[in-house]
Amino acid sequence: MNTINYQIALPQRRAHLIDVTITIAATGSPIDLQMPVWTPGSYLVREYARHVQSFVVSQAGHPCAWSKIDKTTWQIHPPHHDVPVTVHYQVYGYELTVRTNHVDESHAFFNPAAVCMQLVGYTGGLPVQVITPVEWQVATQLEWHADPQFHGDTTVWSYHASDYDQLYDSPFECGTHRLVRFFVDEIPHDVAIWGQGNEQLALLMRDIERIVVATRQHFAQLPYQRYLFILHLADGMYGGLEHCNSTVCLCDRWGFAKPRDYERVLGLITHEFFHTWNVKRIRPAPLGPFDYAHENYTRQLWLAEGVTSYYDNLIMCRAGLLTPQRYLDVLAEDITSVQRTPGRHLQSLAEASFDAWIRYYRPDENSPNVSVSYYIKGAVVAFALDMAIRQWSTGTRSFDDVLRLLESRYPLHLPGIPEDDTMVRLISDVAGVDVAVVAEFFADYIFGTRELDWDAICATVGLHPRWHLGEEPAVTMGAKLRQDDTRLVIAALTPDGPAQRAGLAPFDQIVAVNHNRVDASRLKARLIEAAPDSVIDVTYFRRDELRQCQVTLVATQPTAVTLLSVATPSGGQAQQYQQWLAMPVRQE
Repeated sequence: MNTINYQIALPQRRAHLIDVTITIAATGSPIDLQMPVWTPGSYLVREYARHVQSFVVSQAGHPCAWSKIDKTTWQIHPPHHDVPVTVHYQVYGYELTVRTNHVDESHAFFNPAAVCMQLVGYTGGLPVQVITPVEWQVATQLEWHADPQFHGDTTVWSYHASDYDQLYDSPFECGTHRLVRFFVDEIPHDVAIWGQGNEQLALLMRDIERIVVATRQHFAQLPYQRYLFILHLADGMYGGLEHCNSTVCLCDRWGFAKPRDYERVLGLITHEFFHTWNVKRIRPAPLGPFDYAHENYTRQLWLAEGVTSYYDNLIMCRAGLLTPQRYLDVLAEDITSVQRTPGRHLQSLAEASFDAWIRYYRPDENSPNVSVSYYIKGAVVAFALDMAIRQWSTGTRSFDDVLRLLESRYPLHLPGIPEDDTMVRLISDVAGVDVAVVAEFFADYIFGTRELDWDAICATVGLHPRWHLGEEPAVTMGAKLRQDDTRLVIAALTPDGPAQRAGLAPFDQIVAVNHNRVDASRLKARLIEAAPDSVIDVTYFRRDELRQCQVTLVATQPTAVTLLSVATPSGGQAQQYQQWLAMPVRQE
């Protein structure tokens, strides 16, 4: 069987290059090395092979023949089968996201899926050496295979991954980052921070610890022996990616002072940490073991991401990082977002999950009209399902119990949740209700596009939805507008809305209404003054051609919601409200 070793070095940091040397022993012929096209947790083919350069192969010091046989596979034909083959290449890395590589003089962050080629057909262990400047340290969820070795002005760090799934799930942060440690249940949690901003370190560490403790309350125990948070602080940045025993969060470095900004940072950290259970361990069957050369399809991203998006804010509330009222406001914002997405009538959550590879990460001007977010709609449907479970079980069970049962039935070392009616049957067992009742819910709201009955859903915990216009004028032209400096541009149109019927199209630049120049604020003021069925003259540019049309305004439908307490909640409603927002109590 082939054996393989990886060495990753950083001698050309100013050029943003990662040097990779692969040694393959006991070779057969041919040898296929394949660069992954994606990394788990980010469902888009990213073509990591496009950053590979300077690929060379040698055997016993002599050049070895190779050819590229497809966009991501290099095939090697060694003349000798009993002599190790050495492969060397470079990876350009200067894209600061959680799913790519970023190398400069201050640090090197890399995802192994975007750096290390896979030996096709090999399933064994993977020794990995990382060579850094001597003053640098390395943070990764992988454990040391040997103590660091110092060689002049460099340090060699040795690790070992059990297989490619573990290697590709283990990002590396190399540099002079700050490293802070706290303990929960006597288990170390490390926080590696690259960059600086207006963070208050002691407060941030306290709040991350509260997130860990609150999340752990849902489950029997912490499922790891050490956990690593990698935080990147950079101007205006935002994003996160979960891993089995670590997470990477990219945050605005000035996002720690204002309460709403800091709430967003903590929400991101909570979301990614919750994935430690939901998606890294409780996972749809297609999400591991992985095929890194092709898309991995599942119709259950609503479970992986939507349920996590429901619980991230709920965890923050239970941890005392959001007040109950603020939590209700955030939940209402998500419901409002869904109700303002016309695509909810066309695309189901299951379809949104399956089509993530071609839709979610590639939105265009028509996306809101034909699709939904499995994050946001997934979160509000998870809320509805949580309320339904409470109703079906007469207040004795909740979605918390579903997650704990999923964790016990689908541990990490076994296959994940099948793509069949398993979830329906499991929820039926938890709630003590007929399978047909749960199946109807799934048919309507997960595999279908039926509108949710928010009055009935919210009543479970003594809430009442009040629908209103929010900040929208009482009339609308059916267009989402974007102010680009001095240009007022149509970003999207409501299907069969007034603007579309009048002939307007995305990217048209509106310059005047009723022969008076407008920008975003002036147009809003004119709409506030108008009445339904009134007609406005719109002057606009399409490309460089000046045009004019008449738009008949219509009444704006109330799609914003505020969640209010009912006037006189019943005892059952009050009890369910308290149980919902409090730390869960495990049922024995």
